[in-house]
Amino acid sequence: MTRIGAELESGDDESTNNGEWTSDDIWCLTKTVGGAAIFGTGAVALAPVALGAAGFTGAGIAVGSFAAKAMAASAVTNGGGVIAGGVVATLQSAGVLGLGVCTKAVIVATVGGIYSCFVGGCSADDIDCQ
Repeated sequence: MTRIGAELESGDDESTNNGEWTSDDIWCLTKTVGGAAIFGTGAVALAPVALGAAGFTGAGIAVGSFAAKAMAASAVTNGGGVIAGGVVATLQSAGVLGLGVCTKAVIVATVGGIYSCFVGGCSADDIDCQ
């Protein structure tokens, strides 16, 4: 472990950091936060592609797609119509208009948080980055 901004004093145990950041701490923070930001941003970039692949296109719901089947199931469940504000209507709106700023923020936070949970990224010697 290399200390940043401090020299080791004689008799100082390198495993205790006395509240100072080490290069390992910085690496832990970088890979956890940086990775979360990269994966979250990637998810936002791929969301329109995924919506289009599912059949929620800018021209409407594609014939024979997952979106068409979901719309039919929603209509049957709700007595012949699709509920405004429901899942199918919301996904169709996103397919036509794109994602709103709040939706993008939720996607980044969710995917980034999931990434951080799986990576965990830090050793027991690091600061409270576990």
